[in-house]
Amino acid sequence: MRKARFVLAATLAALIPALALAAPFDEGERLFRDDKPAQAASLLERAIQDPGADERAWLYLALCYQQQGRLDDALATLRKGLGQASRFKALFYFDMGNIFILQGKNAFAIEMYGQALDVDSSLSAAYLNRANARLSTKDYPGARDDYRQYLSLEPGAAQRASIEELIKRLEAGLAETERLAAEAEAKKEADAAAHQAFLDTMSASLKAAADETTNLSAGAGTVQGYSDEPKVDE
Repeated sequence: MRKARFVLAATLAALIPALALAAPFDEGERLFRDDKPAQAASLLERAIQDPGADERAWLYLALCYQQQGRLDDALATLRKGLGQASRFKALFYFDMGNIFILQGKNAFAIEMYGQALDVDSSLSAAYLNRANARLSTKDYPGARDDYRQYLSLEPGAAQRASIEELIKRLEAGLAETERLAAEAEAKKEADAAAHQAFLDTMSASLKAAADETTNLSAGAGTVQGYSDEPKVDE
C-alpha cells in the first residue's frame, strides 16, 4: 500500500509542472470567455511565454488588448504569434485586418483579409469585412465581388436581403460609371480628331502660304536678274 501511495505521489509530482504551465492558458481562456479581458490578459501573457503555448493564447490575448483599446499591443501580439501559428493562421491575419479597420487603415485591412483568404478561402467573414473595407476605399467592383462570394458561402446569411440590395446599387452605379466613361472617351477621341483636323488645315494653309512666298521670291529674282544698265543712244 505504501509503495502504491509512493508511486501515486511521484506521478502527481511529475504532473505538477505540466499543470502549472497549462493553468495560465486554461484560466485565461475561461476569464476571456467570461468577458474579463484585464484579468485574462495577465494570465495569457504568462501563457505565451511557454515555447509550446497553444496558439489560441495569442489570439485571446490580442482580443483582450483590443477590448481594452490597446490596439497597438493587440497588433504586436498577433504579429509575434503569427510565426508560431499553423491551425489558426488565417484568424491571425483576419484579426489584424479587424484592428486595421478600427485604426482607419482600410488599405492595410484589405491586404490582411486577402492574406487570410489565401490561407483559408472558406473564411466567409473575411470576404464580408473586405467588401466593407473596399467600399470605404471606393473599390466598388472589388466590393461587389466580395459580397457575392460571401453570399455564396453563406446562403442563409441574416443580412442577405440588404447585401443583395447593395449589390444591385453597386452594379447600377458601375454601369452608369462605365457609360459616362465611354462617353468621355468618345468625346476625347472626337476632340483629338478635331484638333488633328485643325492642325492639318493649319499645316496646309502654312504650306500654301510658303509656296506663294517662294513663287513671289522667284519672280522678284527674275526681275533683279536684268543687271545691264540702259544705254543711251549716241
